[in-house]
Amino acid sequence: MNRLGERLSLRADRRLLGILAGIGLIVFLVLQVLPVFTNESPGAESGAVISKEKAIDAALSFTLTQWKDADPELASGYAIYDTDKLLYGYLTANRLLNDYNRKFEREFPYDTYRVELKDRSVKGKVYYVYVHMQTGKVARWSIYTPPAANKEGAAADPDGRLESAKQFAGQMGYQPEQLQEISKGYAQNGLYTVVLQDMSRTIGQSGLELRVQFRGPDIVGFKPAFTVPESHAAYVEKQSRYASWMTGIGYGLLTLALAVLAVVYSALTRSFTSFKRGILLAAVYTAVNIIGTLNMFPALKSMLGETPTVDVAIYFGIIVQSLFTLALGASIYFSLVAGDGLWRKRGLNPWPRPREAGYGDYTFRSMWIGYLTAFILLGLQPVIFIGLSSGIGTWFTTDASQSPYNMTYPWLFPLLAWGAGIGEEAVYRLFGIAIMKKLVRNTFLACLIPTLIWAFGHTGYQVYPTYSRVIELTILGLIFSFIFLRYGFIAAVFAHVVFDSVLFALNLMFMGGTGNILWGIFYLILPALVAWIIRALYRRRNTKEEPQVTTPPPEALV
Repeated sequence: MNRLGERLSLRADRRLLGILAGIGLIVFLVLQVLPVFTNESPGAESGAVISKEKAIDAALSFTLTQWKDADPELASGYAIYDTDKLLYGYLTANRLLNDYNRKFEREFPYDTYRVELKDRSVKGKVYYVYVHMQTGKVARWSIYTPPAANKEGAAADPDGRLESAKQFAGQMGYQPEQLQEISKGYAQNGLYTVVLQDMSRTIGQSGLELRVQFRGPDIVGFKPAFTVPESHAAYVEKQSRYASWMTGIGYGLLTLALAVLAVVYSALTRSFTSFKRGILLAAVYTAVNIIGTLNMFPALKSMLGETPTVDVAIYFGIIVQSLFTLALGASIYFSLVAGDGLWRKRGLNPWPRPREAGYGDYTFRSMWIGYLTAFILLGLQPVIFIGLSSGIGTWFTTDASQSPYNMTYPWLFPLLAWGAGIGEEAVYRLFGIAIMKKLVRNTFLACLIPTLIWAFGHTGYQVYPTYSRVIELTILGLIFSFIFLRYGFIAAVFAHVVFDSVLFALNLMFMGGTGNILWGIFYLILPALVAWIIRALYRRRNTKEEPQVTTPPPEALV
């Protein structure tokens, strides 16, 4: 970290960083990228993922064939990525995923497109058709009608429904003699549901259950799927409660406290900084995250399940989230101002001003440090996960709300890396470390405390036990803290942005398609492009101060 008044410079052991970055990149590719192309990846045996348009076509064809009374002009379908995260989590936790993929995934997928088709001939009637994401085969389906239309279901005599359910299952290719009744009775929406277990299909303690739904004498839903043991479901529910507490108190309240302190210290240190500082970065953070929120319409729709949603209600939720993002943007702005002021008051300069001599090359070198340290972190992350998996049994599952398949424009998904990199480094490194050094006067504790707050904010992800993410993110956060203290705020932001950009861009590229691959490549090189543009603009404005051709000292990174 530079001191005030010094010409900007970045000193780093190029050889050591380069070797560690190379090792990290190889480890990342072997442990995290290569498995995607093996049978250890979901759906790997089934081929490429079909488009949502093909899934809608498959659902339309199935609906019009299955129900002759369906409106031949069904309203345009809407496809959403849907996942059985309980089942996937059970399989990964018990190392049964590969076995399941070989035996059952093609017929009983945990990942599907849920296609919603509205029948305009009956008000409120909707067909839900679940389509396999690789084969296009329909896996399960149901019909929704408004509660007022379901009185006949509640009044119907339930006797004989068990035999009817078994007969229908037989027509679907199952062996009735292998089916055992689990439960029956009225469910929500006035439907009578019979649950059968297929004793011939089990994996671990998970068995195949067939849910047959009746409205009156008519079968209006058929959902074969593997269910998890009650003990696993109870464990997940308990861990989710822990995550809510850690997120709400450990992250939410403490981050709010940091925001209040940022407002106070931005005023107390105003003689060392400027309130113009941070406007641009806070604006970038706010814009990126509002774009991300607007892009989440399908994700929000997926969370509501088989309930015909009112788009106005979803957009209301998006507006509320956008207002919350504006508040976060304001807190990040004050964190930038206060953090800058606190460090400058100590005579240090972790976040140089653009007018300072050498700023262009300093930013460009910060970018290279960001790439190299991000590669180190990318290699370290799967190693940490393997250690946690071996040590405390850590496992993960799927999450439809975080998938690019549930983004209106998937190519915008990696843009969120810039919001995370700017916002989190501003709050938990630039300001967080500065304010903690003032309070505890110990550098390690000053790094650890805001890192723990940051780590608690990531416990809502689908990784169990929930404290696994706290351990993982604490290790990574301390390394981000080292990058900040050693190389400055700009390098830390680039490291964070590159780290997230690689993960997000790969998720986009794994969706397949030329466009997604090209967009993924663009996001991988975007940090370098931004740094190059900043250096070019600086040199154009400061040709006398900083010549076009520079020869860096041997100890410099670039």
